[in-house]
Amino acid sequence: MFRRFLTSGLLAGAMLMLPGATFAALPHTGAQTGAQAEPPPLAATAPSGKPICPVMLDEVEDPSDAAYSDYQGKRYYFCCPACKPKFDKNPRRYIRALEARQRRMAKAKS
Repeated sequence: MFRRFLTSGLLAGAMLMLPGATFAALPHTGAQTGAQAEPPPLAATAPSGKPICPVMLDEVEDPSDAAYSDYQGKRYYFCCPACKPKFDKNPRRYIRALEARQRRMAKAKS
C-alpha cells in the first residue's frame, strides 16, 4: 500500500509499507534551485597545493577522484578508500596527527 504526503501541492515523499518491513522513504522531489553550495575549505594542503590525507599524512594525488569527509566545517581528502572509514571512526586522532605534521613543516620552513 502506498501513502503519499503532499506539502503545498508538491509531492514531498512516499512510503512503502510492507508487513514486517521497515519504512523506506523515497527521496524528496522538490524544486531544484540550480545553485550548488560551496564545498567546505580544505583542512590541510601540501606545499604543492594538493590536499593531505589525515590518515597516511601523504599528498592526495587526484582530489577530484578521492574519497572525502567533511568534519567541523573542513573537508578532508583521503589517499585511498581504506583511509576514510578509519578517519570517520576517530577523526580527532587523525586531525591531531595532521596538525602536528603541519606545525613541524612550518617550523622547518622558518
